[in-house]
Amino acid sequence: MDIYDEIFKMCSEHGITFYSTLPCSHNLKFIQKLEELDGEILENADKALIHIPLVREESGVSLSAGAYLGGRKTAMVIQNQGLGNMITQLLSLNSHLNGSYRIPNLLIISHRGLENEKINAQKPVGSKSKEILDLVGFKHCSVKYISDLKKFQELLGEYDKGQNVALLVEPDHSKPLYRIENEKNIIRNFKGNTIPMNKVQANMTRHKAISEIINQIENEFVVSNLGHPSRELHRLKDRERNFYLTSCLGHSYTLALGLALSTEDINQKIICFEGDGGLLMNAGSLSILAHKKPKNLIVILLDNGVWGSTGNTETYALNEVNLSGVAQA
Repeated sequence: MDIYDEIFKMCSEHGITFYSTLPCSHNLKFIQKLEELDGEILENADKALIHIPLVREESGVSLSAGAYLGGRKTAMVIQNQGLGNMITQLLSLNSHLNGSYRIPNLLIISHRGLENEKINAQKPVGSKSKEILDLVGFKHCSVKYISDLKKFQELLGEYDKGQNVALLVEPDHSKPLYRIENEKNIIRNFKGNTIPMNKVQANMTRHKAISEIINQIENEFVVSNLGHPSRELHRLKDRERNFYLTSCLGHSYTLALGLALSTEDINQKIICFEGDGGLLMNAGSLSILAHKKPKNLIVILLDNGVWGSTGNTETYALNEVNLSGVAQA
């Protein structure tokens, strides 16, 4: 049995049903299994497994946070090279530091850059991965063989208690790497659109837009982005079903996506406010939103062309980038 088969079995026994992943050569079979089981209800589970392939690691942190708020236990399956990308989100959403949301997270990490690593570029982050996990307050252990997984069982117990934990899996370089064979003659489908240049006089303020929308809200959950939108939403209609993401710029829509996917079976409606600057910062994860298309999520882009909360300096959306075109694409 492959070590990742046993890891998946242990995760399933602890009720983990929401996975977000980025591949490493050494965790590929695990990710392929998650792809095959996506949407399936496994033995002893009450909800279908959800698998989200990521485009950047930090989006997985906010997706997992949203899924946890929706009642899911989550795990991220990544390579350690992505840990540096995740530090802000891990500190802001997961850690137990003052000001953090303290949302539990589980990381399953392919630990590259150790002894016998053939790629020298893996070694700088490989040598500091445990220190990064210590920095963000994650309890962690390292394993290489199935016989080592008793340590992971203990970590899962800590995760069940609300702690942040990470399993570092040392690759077995004695085994040949698994590869997915590329299909020949693949036909790729590309959507195209032509958007003419239009000049638009923007008369509605951000405050007015939020006010108009919030007056229509009844039982929907609302996720708002950091800065003025969260402050204005709080003043206009503070309620238990509002989630104010006051950190992690550009991640309100990915957190809302995780929440929406985790509550789609009960048709819980989610409204999300995101800003143009934040969307530009995390535009790559729009591909996940376009792929999953949850019917219970509405993302509202507050596109005023400026960084409103930090002095109204211009964003590229003011005159250069048509975010409506990005959304259509």
